[in-house]
Amino acid sequence: MISLTRRKTFIDFFPVPEFLLLSTTGIAIADNDTKFVQLRRGIFQDRFDLVHATKVDNPKGAVESGLITSPAALAPVLQKLVSHYGIRYAHAVLPEERAYLFTTTIGWVAPEGLRDAVAFIIEENAPVTLAESVFDFEIIKEDKVARQITLSVFVLPKEIVSAYVSLFESVGVTPISFKLESQAIARALIHQDDKGPHLIINLSWKKTGFYIVEDSVVQFSTTSAYSIGGEDLFSNLSDMKAEMRKVLAFWDIRNAKSGKPERKIEKAILCGHGGSKDEFIKKFMSESNLNYAKADIWLNMSPKHHIEKMSFEESLEYTTAIGAVLPRGK
Repeated sequence: MISLTRRKTFIDFFPVPEFLLLSTTGIAIADNDTKFVQLRRGIFQDRFDLVHATKVDNPKGAVESGLITSPAALAPVLQKLVSHYGIRYAHAVLPEERAYLFTTTIGWVAPEGLRDAVAFIIEENAPVTLAESVFDFEIIKEDKVARQITLSVFVLPKEIVSAYVSLFESVGVTPISFKLESQAIARALIHQDDKGPHLIINLSWKKTGFYIVEDSVVQFSTTSAYSIGGEDLFSNLSDMKAEMRKVLAFWDIRNAKSGKPERKIEKAILCGHGGSKDEFIKKFMSESNLNYAKADIWLNMSPKHHIEKMSFEESLEYTTAIGAVLPRGK
């Protein structure tokens, strides 16, 4: 989670009052539409109920591969949601295809020195300069005996983040936090206590994302321009199968090198627009040995009553917006 209330993150914002961090509005901007959800915290503050969910079509060409190419055209879309639902603060999503993600192990440092330690290795792991980028990280494991910390680090060009911040501010919304698309989806679909490796396949209108989550942290992400939103649903099927094989092979090789061959991915979770296309999923997964299932976006929320507000097929498209709001499990 990229918190805009911490120092040395995206932009020097003034600290946001603590009560605003309870905002439960999530907004996910995609190439074709903008999705919006409002959640309500449960009685014990660790579960959420769905209150509102809707999506608005974006003007054609206003967003291309996650890049906001026409803020002037996109602002009225957000303004429509802001005015109707009275939004002032929101958790939002940044485009996966614009990010660089890597895992690394560094020597032990005190918590207050961790961000500086990560900053020191950004340029050797991502094709951007530190001055022109923004970054954040999640701790995968702390080994006090070996005095090492393993991290998942993600980096974005500063101009991408600034464009999103400016867009929200132009319609009077303060972004409380940002998550990458893969992070948001993982928080919605992986149980807080599940530390095993999973492959999440995000079948969107204009792209397909493959994310590997282990120890509740996204540790690998790749996004390809394989669309399933056109008339020919199966046109990219063979390429998508090949891409999945490459991802799984990469993970097996990485685990073998690290001495953890037993940490093999055994399950795939499918979400997004294509997650409801039964015939496509059957053919897509037909040559794989993985168990697979459609995403359950209510997994980390209060159960049952959501079914009355949203069909299962429709829910698969709101994974990112809902995950933007959910905190990381403890």
